[in-house]
Amino acid sequence: MAILRLDAPLPEDSAEDPVIAAVWDLVETAAPLRPGEHLGIRRFAVQPGGHQRPSPLMELTSRRTVSDEMRTHGRAVTFTVFENADRWGRYLAAAGMPEVAAVDIDGRQQHIFGRDWRRQTVEQWVQHRARAAITPVATWPASASSSGPGDQLPRAAFEEGVLEALHTWHTPREFATSVLLYSHLVPPASPAPVADLRGAIITALDALQIDPPGVKAHEALTTTYITASRTHKAAARRLGVPYGTYRRHLALAKQRLIEQPLRHAATTSTPPPSHSLPEE
Repeated sequence: MAILRLDAPLPEDSAEDPVIAAVWDLVETAAPLRPGEHLGIRRFAVQPGGHQRPSPLMELTSRRTVSDEMRTHGRAVTFTVFENADRWGRYLAAAGMPEVAAVDIDGRQQHIFGRDWRRQTVEQWVQHRARAAITPVATWPASASSSGPGDQLPRAAFEEGVLEALHTWHTPREFATSVLLYSHLVPPASPAPVADLRGAIITALDALQIDPPGVKAHEALTTTYITASRTHKAAARRLGVPYGTYRRHLALAKQRLIEQPLRHAATTSTPPPSHSLPEE
């Protein structure tokens, strides 16, 4: 993602770039810059495997841009540009960046979301977000490309999402940006996707206990992440097993926790026989 810093309108930039023209018009009309101030424009979010889709990479990019805001002096206004307003609009609005304009570039609609930091400082914004996120609010609608609960993420992305969910289990607000929200674990158009996701993980975790190795794997994983032992060695001590044995149980738990929902997805994605479908 490119972060542009601008402190004066350049006629040639406005003439060549409709986004810059729209941004300067907004600033000059509603939030004029004062001496020493500048604005930032975040745009051109690029990632492999899914254009501007929520993912761990996009989450990392978002956090780095927030970090940039916190270190930058004189930043008065920030604008973020995305093509898909349905996918990002609610998320950015919840973060205090409503859509302020939309422009057409070569037939592609560019949606501009804006925030004036002079109305609320970055520090105040971070404190507000931390308090507001105690009860997580799902801010991303279902992907427009999703066709049903049998859809799957690429396996690597799914595995990474599951492991990230375990590591952030006790910070529920992190689930609002989980790539798993776009997996079969969350029903399309769910009114509470974060709650559904956490529930699906707990269900998959409970399903590990189908045999003695699964019971031990379940104990290792819940002790490590759900009841949050401080370290892996502390978890092994709580379970009363050697550290090497604990690590084998934990590795099996992670493998089964990933495989069990994947097997379920493969089952649910198989269409029923045609004779079982109701007539229109």
